[in-house]
Amino acid sequence: MPHRSLVARLPLLLALLLASAPAYAQKPAATKAPKPAAHTARPDSTPPESAPAPLIVPPKPAPAPAGAPQDTSGAAAKKRAREQYARGRLLEENGAYAAAIVSYVEAARTDPTLRGASFRVGMLFAWKHQYDPAARAFREELHRDPESLDATRQYALMLAELGDTLRPVRMLEELTRRAPGDSQAWRALGFAYARVGRRDDAVRALKGAIALDGKNAAAWRDLGVLYADAGDTHAARDAYQRALAIDPKEIPTLINLANLEGRSGNHEAALEHYREAARRDSTYFDAYRGQIRELVVLGREQEAGAVWKRWLEVGPEDEVREGAARHFVRQGRTDIALEIARNAVRDSPKLGEPRWLLGEMQLAAGDTVAALTAYREAWLRYTNPSDRARAGTSMVALHTAAASDTLRSLLRADSARYARADTLRKSVR
Repeated sequence: MPHRSLVARLPLLLALLLASAPAYAQKPAATKAPKPAAHTARPDSTPPESAPAPLIVPPKPAPAPAGAPQDTSGAAAKKRAREQYARGRLLEENGAYAAAIVSYVEAARTDPTLRGASFRVGMLFAWKHQYDPAARAFREELHRDPESLDATRQYALMLAELGDTLRPVRMLEELTRRAPGDSQAWRALGFAYARVGRRDDAVRALKGAIALDGKNAAAWRDLGVLYADAGDTHAARDAYQRALAIDPKEIPTLINLANLEGRSGNHEAALEHYREAARRDSTYFDAYRGQIRELVVLGREQEAGAVWKRWLEVGPEDEVREGAARHFVRQGRTDIALEIARNAVRDSPKLGEPRWLLGEMQLAAGDTVAALTAYREAWLRYTNPSDRARAGTSMVALHTAAASDTLRSLLRADSARYARADTLRKSVR
């Protein structure tokens, strides 16, 4: 229908539209913003939405009088979003990953049609093995760009990492049918097959990825994992080394090669690979864990203690604190173990776990009454029933252990005091 006749009939069409508003009430599809230049996402296999209802375009409004202010908020928001996205890329390139995520999230919030920002957020979370927020970010990207191959592939990989056993395989099989020449899609499918125990299918998919692109480092690495699991050390080492030749900065490959060397008895080689991984990324916990394991095997306990201290500096988490404290107890350095536990209590005074660790270390130092006090403090702060049960078991063990009459009376008095305090606390609630 010519535009002139559409405009002539516009009053009648608008009247019909308003009379049947419930049947046609639907937002028009948002206009897609151009992709940022740095992003190279490709189409994906997400089912397309149904076509929107025909859109009736009203006539253009009369031009505003000269000098009158014009509404440019939409264009201004899109410009700000592009600037925030560019800032995020710059921060990411300079290693400021947390700040980059903030910029990307702000860019996506400012312009709901912007593509690429949520994808970059997902990639950064995935790199840090934070698979749940990564999956949410990739899903958000698919809402903005349902035709993105990259977002579909990464979303499927995150689902596989999170333990989903069905959807990733189906999604990636469909992806390889739609893009049979995409090496990364075949690599992702091989990974998904391996996660559900389909080893032969995984090997075929990964070899297919390598046949399409011999420089697919991730495919070589995953193939090495399958060879290592099958006990073929020589083939696994070759695959890992090929992956590192392609991408020397690929830390998971370094860790896998170090694990392989350690299992093969090449402890010095394994230790060097773990150290290199830690040098490249000081927040990669497996690099510290591996160093400690190899140093203990080599009988170099003092060096292992130094690694524990470095790990505590970058990751003062409950697991790391307990591991470090118990290491120093075994070395007869309960003073260092107590310092670690007390620092944990100081950093998190309202949590139960640091108090429980303090009780363990005080018990190791021979201060039974102080240990009971710490266990009781932990019990009062725990909210999880299993944690409370663990603290309760520690207290019962102290009560039933052989002790002098004087110590037994002190333990009973301490327990009675905390029982009264707990009763008072519950009554106040």
